[in-house]
Amino acid sequence: MDRCIAFWKDGSHRNSMTIWERICKLKKPVIEPKDSSLFPAAMLDFSKKLQDRSISGAVFFAVCRGKVSEGLDFADGAGRAVVITGLPYARVTDPKIKLKREFLDEQSQVSDVKRSTILSGSMWYSQEAARAVNQAIGRVIRHRHDYGAIIFCDDRFEQQSQQSKISLWIRPYVKCYPRYGEVISDLARFFRIERSNFPASLVTEQEYDIVSTLLPKVSYRSAYEECIKTTKRDAL
Repeated sequence: MDRCIAFWKDGSHRNSMTIWERICKLKKPVIEPKDSSLFPAAMLDFSKKLQDRSISGAVFFAVCRGKVSEGLDFADGAGRAVVITGLPYARVTDPKIKLKREFLDEQSQVSDVKRSTILSGSMWYSQEAARAVNQAIGRVIRHRHDYGAIIFCDDRFEQQSQQSKISLWIRPYVKCYPRYGEVISDLARFFRIERSNFPASLVTEQEYDIVSTLLPKVSYRSAYEECIKTTKRDAL
């Protein structure tokens, strides 16, 4: 992720705005910190940006298998889309990954064990990447009234072998697009329809969700009001 962001910020080969500047113009960015002690501050920053009516929302950049992609709920207005860029395969040179693959390969070759009953090292390696994807995409739709877009930015997801590893409840809705314009058109239509169908009773509550996830021991309203106070104080 660091390399991606650095590339997006690099303006040495462009005369116009960088990719990062274009992103910031549309959504205010928050980046998942590597230091876990900085994570609460990042979440509160994200919450403040969501509640700021003077901007058009926020985007949270995070890695698969991290705290954001597996440990938090981005229900309702806290998350309307999740974008997966690439397939999150673990680093093959990691000693733990290497040993696990070697162990499974050895077990799959044992004569008294049916090969169909045990994963090979490569099968396990592929399944771990799929599990990380399913954990990440599950952050955005958290209840039956919720809605959101799941965008796979990797042409390998066109393959049936990859689609078969996506969570069952998502598979019937997977669509592959040959042209970018069709994606934008369908996304705009989807959000227009879903926004009109969104229960009004949930609108006033959706802003509390991200704060309550971060601070489970604090009431929704008190956490929300504290964020509002902080926002007002920063504005003065």
